[in-house]
Amino acid sequence: MKTLSLSSFSGFLQIAYVTTDVDEAIARFAAEHNVPAWARLPGIEIESMGGRHCKLNIALAFVGETQLELIEPLSGDDRIYRDALPQTGFAIRHHHFAQLIESEADFETQRDDMAARGVPIVIDGQSPGAARYFYTDHRATLGHYIEHIWYTPAGLAGMEQLPRNGVEL
Repeated sequence: MKTLSLSSFSGFLQIAYVTTDVDEAIARFAAEHNVPAWARLPGIEIESMGGRHCKLNIALAFVGETQLELIEPLSGDDRIYRDALPQTGFAIRHHHFAQLIESEADFETQRDDMAARGVPIVIDGQSPGAARYFYTDHRATLGHYIEHIWYTPAGLAGMEQLPRNGVEL
């Protein structure tokens, strides 16, 4: 019996944006979208592909159940983020949605299925002890990337510590 793979649209957790200046982006999200509380991860290094790394300024926040991510590329193998931005001036651009995958086995199945279907995998890495992730390139058909991410229990616990923004009624 064949195991069905996840739809690329199941379990969306996050909307991610790239920016030329994460501090300015945070200020604009606060003023224009009522999202004032963010966790900042300055100068974080992530694995991009095949042992390559990039350095990023990242900010994370929740609005209800949706996580927002702001990414400012700084150096290294960061072209997947940098290519979406203009060369001069301030910008915020939509970059990807992130799909939360429930188990490591489902993560492997999803990754194998995407590769078998010929969907380009453009980032493939892990944060040891916290998460495994890969990005698929859907720009030709959807105009954006999709990040597929599985969190360890410690990674999920860390997400619970992120700032929550919302409207109290």
